Amino acid sequence: MTAQPDRVGQRIDALDRRLRVLESVRDIEALAARYHTLCDGGWAGPSHADPDALADLWTPDGVYRINPRRPPCRGRDEIREQFVRLQSSMPWILHTFTNSDIEVDLDAGTATGIFKGIAYYRRRDGNHIVVGSYTGAFARTGGGWRFSSWVADLAHGSVLTPDESTA
Repeated sequence: MTAQPDRVGQRIDALDRRLRVLESVRDIEALAARYHTLCDGGWAGPSHADPDALADLWTPDGVYRINPRRPPCRGRDEIREQFVRLQSSMPWILHTFTNSDIEVDLDAGTATGIFKGIAYYRRRDGNHIVVGSYTGAFARTGGGWRFSSWVADLAHGSVLTPDESTA
């Protein structure tokens, strides 16, 4: 007995949809990795070296928030200026992320996701580590997936440089 043509078509459609979801998840993970790569630096050039490329990772009306004490940056111009400021306030930084949990709505061309993250950075007051999560909303655009919102919730930070009195 052979499968009916419409059942085969339904299976192919279901497989195609699953493949598109998996490709979207991977593309969003690559977007987050690109963000981290473009932020990182200080050992062979400045951190946040290309603010234009960083800002281009957002939709034109995107939102970026990494500091809960400051209002979020809205739109690519404000986001770009934030990265310019970070070049001097965080001249050395390295990110890692893991445990991505992404939900894709293919029909709407949107997705949401949470990533765990660790950042190691230097400031004038020492070496730091911060851990927490990034929560993102993403939009599929003609140029691929972009952040429509990227918010850091930093759960813990510490100074790694020992106090001279205890060293």
